[in-house]
Amino acid sequence: MQMLEAIKKKIGSAQDLYSVVKTMKALAAVNIHYHTRAVEAITEYHQSIEMGFQALLKEKPEILKKPILRNERRMGIIVFGSQRGMAGKFNVMIANSFMEWERAKAFNYSQLKIAVIGERAEEQLKEIGYQPAARIDFPESRHNLNSAIQELLILVELWRFREKIDDIYLFYNKLKRGVIFEPFQFHLFPLEQGWLQELALRKWPSRNLPLYTLSWDQLLSSFIHQFFYISIYRAFIESMASENASRLTAMQKAEENIEERLDNLNSQFNRQRQNAITEELLDIIAGFEALAKY
Repeated sequence: MQMLEAIKKKIGSAQDLYSVVKTMKALAAVNIHYHTRAVEAITEYHQSIEMGFQALLKEKPEILKKPILRNERRMGIIVFGSQRGMAGKFNVMIANSFMEWERAKAFNYSQLKIAVIGERAEEQLKEIGYQPAARIDFPESRHNLNSAIQELLILVELWRFREKIDDIYLFYNKLKRGVIFEPFQFHLFPLEQGWLQELALRKWPSRNLPLYTLSWDQLLSSFIHQFFYISIYRAFIESMASENASRLTAMQKAEENIEERLDNLNSQFNRQRQNAITEELLDIIAGFEALAKY
């Protein structure tokens, strides 16, 4: 009976865990849907920012001819990971992607400034030999995104003006299709010359350029700030969608493992119960036979 009670207790624990896994799986699926829609909205807003740059470049195309001086020894890297666990290979993939990129570029590590988003990503980077200079906790929900974005924007401005960092890259996971995601890198600063040149050559959708009351320099500064904001926002949303995709995959595997575990435990329980019943029947028969002799 003690064996039966022990197995029954294990079955109860497995069923409780199974319920938690199914709930997490459902939440991950809902979050993926929400974040996918958010990415679509971001894309539309990004197009509006592009039109702003396009109008300014039509006004002063000569700024594209100015040489851009870069000090390749001063690189700023922002790696987006997760705050919580149970996300499969999510943090491993983005950390390894950055490591491969850094080695391929043959940079000296002392020339890099690394900031990381998420405690688990920081742990993963340290595990492969990097020491991030700053860490920002990943927001617990999308409703707290703005404060984290503002914190990153302050860091970007600090890097640009005080640290004199010349290139800033974002590293984050990005959904490809379904629940499949892949590491992605984005050159945040300086703005890509090829992209700006393409905007300058792009045909304006109407006959007249928009009028504005602010100075050209003020508008350019404002659009650059908006570009930074929306790029960081996109990185957060893409990363959150990928994290939930990874968690969904991990929960599906956990669900399958628990189902297999429950099948084994139920089989053990049935065998033990059958053995107990058989033993009781044999005891009854033995007792009956003993009484029959008298």
